[in-house]
Amino acid sequence: MSKTNLTRRGLLRTGAATGAGLALPTIFTSSAHAFTNEPTGDTVTLGFNVPQTGPYAEEGLDELRAYELAVEHLNGEGDGGALNTFSSKVLDGTGILGKKVAFVTGDT
Repeated sequence: MSKTNLTRRGLLRTGAATGAGLALPTIFTSSAHAFTNEPTGDTVTLGFNVPQTGPYAEEGLDELRAYELAVEHLNGEGDGGALNTFSSKVLDGTGILGKKVAFVTGDT
């Protein structure tokens, strides 16, 4: 019967090598860098979670109004508001990446 001399340092070294060996194939796969989250279609939908019920519903309504105003500005609708006070080259009213912005809400 042989006695093995297992040390903490050796165990950590073996564990690190095993972990690196298991993770290595995921680095070199062709699909690792191919994932994009680019929206398809002609609209981009943003989700806003605001408190709509309960004790913080009033604050949630204010947040929702601010989000609606931001979506209007991104789409080029409305009077422009604060966007008229400075010349912004990026906020030209064409949405996000040329796509119209829509939004959905959720209650927190």
